[in-house]
This record gives sequence, C-alpha cells and structure tokens, in this order.
Amino acid sequence: MTVALVLATDPAADLPYDSGPNAQSLLQRLLGQLVSLNVPDVRVLARPETAALLRKRPEGSGPAVEVVESDSPAGDLRAIARLARGATAPLLVLPGGTVASGELLARLAGPRSDMATAVTAPPPDPGGPDDPGLPPVRRGAGRIVSAGTGFHQVTDPNGVFCGLLRVAPAKRVTLARAAERLAALLETPGAMSGASGVLALLLVGLVRAGVRVTPLPAPPLVCAQVRDTEQVRAAREAVTAVNEDRVRLDAAVKSNDGFFTTFAVSTYSRYIAKLAARIGLTPNMVTSLSMAISVGAAVAFAMGTRTGMVVGAVLYYFAFVFDCVDGQLARYTRRFSTFGAWLDATFDRAKEYTVFAGLAVGSTAAAAGSSVHGGDVWPLAVAAMAAQTGRHMIDFAFGAARRARPATPLPVTPLTSPGDGLAPAGAAAPRRGGVLGLVKRVLARTRSGPAFWAKKMIVLPIGERFAVVSVTAALWNARVTFIVLLAWGAVAAAYTLTGRMLRSLTR
Repeated sequence: MTVALVLATDPAADLPYDSGPNAQSLLQRLLGQLVSLNVPDVRVLARPETAALLRKRPEGSGPAVEVVESDSPAGDLRAIARLARGATAPLLVLPGGTVASGELLARLAGPRSDMATAVTAPPPDPGGPDDPGLPPVRRGAGRIVSAGTGFHQVTDPNGVFCGLLRVAPAKRVTLARAAERLAALLETPGAMSGASGVLALLLVGLVRAGVRVTPLPAPPLVCAQVRDTEQVRAAREAVTAVNEDRVRLDAAVKSNDGFFTTFAVSTYSRYIAKLAARIGLTPNMVTSLSMAISVGAAVAFAMGTRTGMVVGAVLYYFAFVFDCVDGQLARYTRRFSTFGAWLDATFDRAKEYTVFAGLAVGSTAAAAGSSVHGGDVWPLAVAAMAAQTGRHMIDFAFGAARRARPATPLPVTPLTSPGDGLAPAGAAAPRRGGVLGLVKRVLARTRSGPAFWAKKMIVLPIGERFAVVSVTAALWNARVTFIVLLAWGAVAAAYTLTGRMLRSLTR
C-alpha cells in the first residue's frame, strides 16, 4: 500500500493538459495516473479557496480523493509532517503541475528498497529554452549528497530535482521532523532567506538529516514542472514522443550482467520476455521451462555421442537464455515474489548439477576411442559440484555479512547553513600510499573498457559457466569441460577472495 500526496497549491495544477472543452487538468491527469497504478490512498493538498471546488468534484471529473487544506508553505510542511507520522506505507509527494510519463510514476510507486527516492535529471543549459529553473542537486556514490533551494547552496551540482519524492516508512519520522523544522524556519524572519519550494525543502531536509536519498533518473522518460500552456504543450509532445513500453522493456535487462550474458543473450532475450508476457506466461513458468530444457540437455549429453553432445550444448545454451528471460519477464511485468526468487536460485543450481551428471554418464557410455569418450569423469564431476556449492555458500555468507554490517552514518548539515560543506567535485583526494592505495587506484581504473569486462569474466559468472559447458562439450568431451571449469574456477576463487579481503581492508 502506498500513500500519495499531491500538492495542488500552485495555479499550474489547473492548467489543461490537452485542448478541447473536456480536457483534463494537470491535477486530474496526475490523479488518474496514480489510480491506474493502484495507489490506494491519494490525497490532495490545496489552498482553502480551491479546496471546496476540489471536494465538489463534478461527475466524470476524476477519482474521489481526500482534500487537505493549507494556507501557506509552512502549513504545507506541517500537513506533510502530520501525514508522515501517521503513515505506515511509502509516502509519495508530488506537485500537481507535473507532466510525467506513466512508466516513471510506476517506477516510483512500485516496490523499492530505498529509504528515500527523488526523481532527478541532468542539468539543462543555464538560461536556455530547456531550463525550467529546477532545484540543483549533486549526485555521487549512488545517492544525492547535496540538494539546494534559493537559500541552500549546492557545491558543483550535476543534476536537478524534478519534484517527485518517495519516502519509505522507516524514514517517516525523520521526514516529519525535517518538515516541522523547515516550517518553523520559514516563519522565522531571516532564517532561510530566499528558500522556496516545499518539495525542494523536503529534499534538503532529508539529505541534510543524513538520509540516503537514491536518485531515480528521469531520462529517457519525461518529468516536467510546467508554468504555462506553452510548457504544457512541449511536455505533452515529449511524453508522446517516448515509447514507454520500449523503455520498460530495455530496463528489464540487467545493466551489470557478465560479458556472455550481455552480448550473447540479452541482445535479444528481452523480445522473448515481451512475447512471454503477451501470451500470459508467468516468471515461474519460464523458470520451470528453463529447468526442463536443462534436463533435456542432460539427457542428450548422457547419450555419449557427438550428436548428443551438440544437441545438449544447444539445449543448455537456450536453458540459460530462458534463465535470463524469467527475470526480465518479472521486471517487465512487475510480477515479483519471494517464492519466484527462491525457485530461480534453486533451479539455477539444479540445472548445473543435472548437466554435470549427464556429462559424466555420457563420458562413460561413449564408445571407447571416440572423441566423446573421456573415461570415468565422476570424480571431476563431483569436484565441480563441490566447488560450485562452496562458491555459493561463500557468496551467500559474504552477502549476509555485508547486509549485517551497520551502514556508515552520512554527514548531517544544519538547515540554517547556506553551504553544504562539500569539497568541489574536481578536488584531488589525498593519495593513499602502500599496497592498499595501489589496489584502490587499480580498481578505479578498471571500471570501463576491456579491463572492466575482463574483471567480469575472470570471476566465472553463471553465463560464462554455461558457455564453457556448451562450447567444450560440443567440440570436445566431458573431461575437457570439467578440467576447464575447475581450472577457471580456481582462478576465479583466488581472484574473488583476494579482492574481497583487500576491499575489506581499504574500507
């Protein structure tokens, strides 16, 4: 359940979105979008003179909502504080004069693990035709490190805040306290001269309270705060020009996958995911299909013939394709479940172990002297299974340890301070000497290009493991497959464990 509060305190909320006598206002359009996203609790904050009109709500004018009155920006902040204190679900706060793509609102209103999320965009050219005068922000390390208003300055801003904010229940008290403090400062002469914009102030309050606010990039989707009909027209044309389904489909593909997955599978698997959604398949169905294909691959490998090895290799490749499709389908259709995540992880291991067994059976069953015959490779198969099991146990333990580690507190900055206390973005950090300093510099220089992909491949991720099995089985035999897996796996283990220890020391 999500609670949405739309600020209809600006005349822009009453601007018509389209032409014609029955055109919806921006507020009505936004409310309709929220209802279509199954946001069950939508409220509107309005001035007293417009609140009565909103409560009348003529027939066909849009969904029924609760209207909250406020007579000033300070009153707006106090109303938000009251709502935040009573909320037990994520709270969305949006301006009524927003023209946004439906997909962007869906991303903001959907399941998120962030403590707080703010929609951001790259900074436009100052004074240019695309400059809407949005509040500046500085993004870094996956969060917003500084946010600005007319009073609060941002050192070296690299983005703008588009006005849409989401706060998780865990930070509702922090939000309420920040809103109440900001309201009091607005009513104190000279405390925050030039500060304006309720949502910009809320973002400043959260960031300066040490809340980790995650930026949600708007592009290539649209999120515009408009002031007149010309800006509405431009924003409407921008919304129409974006193929939101294509954007959602592209976003369904993970951006940090391995080399083989990125270039040999994800280039086309998204279209299979779209087809699966169209014919009504669920992610769990696709996961089960992938497992069934792997069983077929194991049976083909167990035949002990070259034809069986080639057929098994092809089937195993497509088992991995559908292993990618199930996650892409879940993200595309936004159908997530704990059971689905468990089933996917369980079948991932089962697929590999089943195929290992099929390869071992086929190696023994193959005609002596044939290129497929590898002799008794069961010890190698068991070793590969044990290595893979050990790898995943270590990965899960490392992940659990990272999650259990207390988060480093973020800096807290007074709301009455104009500056954010940050160093300029181009300022050189103190150079750390010794082996640990060298490690940090090497890691910093391998975040792109061939070195980046080499780092991805050396750890032998799941895509590379499936590729090794398919290629070596099709061209050689099971003995070669297991030797390559074990040798590469040993290198991957040494690299991964060394890297984790060094990273732990550099923190």
